[in-house]
Amino acid sequence: MAEIPFDSANENRSATLAGRSGAVGPPRPTRWMGTLLGMVIPALVAAFVAGCATAPVPPDFLRSKDAAWNQWMDTVVDVHLTDVRIAYLPLTDAFLGASIVIARADASLRWLPVTLHAERISRRQALWLISKRYGLKLTVETVPGQAPYIGVASH
Repeated sequence: MAEIPFDSANENRSATLAGRSGAVGPPRPTRWMGTLLGMVIPALVAAFVAGCATAPVPPDFLRSKDAAWNQWMDTVVDVHLTDVRIAYLPLTDAFLGASIVIARADASLRWLPVTLHAERISRRQALWLISKRYGLKLTVETVPGQAPYIGVASH
């Protein structure tokens, strides 16, 4: 078996070119790579969210016989929710005035924090995105003589 001579000069040269004196292993990312990743990753996330926000809502999702309810649900709003408990959605600008009732069997959902940021989206679309993201079953419920409300249960 032939012995392969060790060339210490070349190893030191390649380690120096990688920016590390005598280090072994792959080179570390440079500052420009970190900056590039810092710009690309948020852009990809924004594109994904925008794609989700434009996905069609099923035609019967939270649809009611109440025309005023349907008009309110189809109103376009800006939604800025960061870790808002689902029970507190009616207190946010986008859903002010809504009534939400959580199924007794799923009472722990009351404290579920939801996050959604979307510009110029219908309330119906926003609630559909929330239901899909968090595995919720949202339904429109009615009581005679009262405005419809949103029922929340786990899927």
